[in-house]
Amino acid sequence: MKVCIVGGRVAGSLAAINLGEKNADVVVFEEHRDSGFPVSCAGLISEDCYKKLKDLGVNAKQNEIKGAFFFSPSGKYVEAIGKSRGVVVERKLMDPQLLRRASKVAEVRMGSKVVRVKSKEVTFIVNGKEKKENFDLLIGADGVNSVVAKNLDFKRPKIFLAVQILSEFEAIDDNFVELYFGRKYSDGFFAYAVPVEKGLARIGVVSKTNPKEYLQRLINEHPSVSERVRKGILELNVGAIPIRLVDFVRENAALIGDSAGMVKPYTGGGIYYTLIAAELLGETFPNLKAFEKAYKKRLWKEYHFGEKIRRLYETLRDEDYEELVRIASDLSFEDLHMDKPSSILKFLVKNPKILKVVRFFFP
Repeated sequence: MKVCIVGGRVAGSLAAINLGEKNADVVVFEEHRDSGFPVSCAGLISEDCYKKLKDLGVNAKQNEIKGAFFFSPSGKYVEAIGKSRGVVVERKLMDPQLLRRASKVAEVRMGSKVVRVKSKEVTFIVNGKEKKENFDLLIGADGVNSVVAKNLDFKRPKIFLAVQILSEFEAIDDNFVELYFGRKYSDGFFAYAVPVEKGLARIGVVSKTNPKEYLQRLINEHPSVSERVRKGILELNVGAIPIRLVDFVRENAALIGDSAGMVKPYTGGGIYYTLIAAELLGETFPNLKAFEKAYKKRLWKEYHFGEKIRRLYETLRDEDYEELVRIASDLSFEDLHMDKPSSILKFLVKNPKILKVVRFFFP
C-alpha cells in the first residue's frame, strides 16, 4: 500500500517512521531543500516527550527546565514547579535528525512542493517541473496552511499569530520559563521567555492580533522584562498556531500535526500530541477511522480542559491576574503536568482560593 505524506517536518517525519515500520510504501514530499527551517517554535517540550524523541535518534537538547515563573501585568510573579520537567530543544537540529530517521523506512523527496491533491493523485513541483503521482493513502502533515486540508475541504482550526525573537536576556533563573499575562502583552493568550542558555532566551508573543506590537510593548514597557532584555535581535521568527482540534480523517486521507490542530490549546505546543498521533497512526494502519477514534479517545480529556484554560486568557482581567499571583505565592504546584491540563482538577481541589477566581470555567 502506497502512502503519500505531504510535509517533512516533525509531523511528517513521525508519521513516516511509524508507517514505514509497518512496511508501508511511504513517500514524503517536503517543499524545502533543508529541514528545520524556518523555525516557528519556542522549542519547549516535556522531559517525557524528549525521552521518546531520543529513542528515535534525536539529540538536540539545549537546556533543562525545572519550572516556570508566572507574571502578573504589574511585574509580580510566582514560582511554579510542577510534576513534569521540561527540555528546550533546537529545532534546527531536531527536525533533520527525525527526517534522517524517517529516511531509513521511507523515501524522502526534498524540494518537492505539493500544489494540488485529489482523489488518489498528488501534483507536485520539483526542479521547476510539474509532476503527478498516485497513492492509496494520503497524510497531510503540511502545517496550518495545509494544501491537503484545503484541497480536500477539511474544516480549518482557529489560528493565533506568533512572533518570537532570540535575544540576550538576563533570566531570573536560566532553568525556568517565564510567562507574562495581561491585556497589554497579548490579545487572548500570553507572552513568554524560554532560556536557551545562560544569557540567551527565545522571547515571544502568541496573540489573536498584532503579535509584533505586543512583543515590542513587552520588551520596551514590561516592568520586569524591559529591565533584563538587551536590544539586539539575533533571530526573528513569525508563525501561526492552530488552537482547536478539527475532524482530521476523510475517506483515504488524514491530517496530522498543525494541519489538524493537534496542539495543546493552552500553550500552543504540538510536538507531544503529534508524537502520540503518529504512534496511533502506526498502530491502527491502514484504518484511518480507527486512528481518529483512538486519538480522540486518548486525548479528549486533555483537549477539553486545555480549552477551558485557554478561554481564561480571553476572559480574565488584569486585576484577576494580580489576584491569582497574590494567592498562588504560597501554593504548591506539584500536581500540575505540562502535557496534561486535566491535572488542574487535582490542583484546584487542593487550592479552593484559586477556584474562586476561575470558577466560571471550572464549576
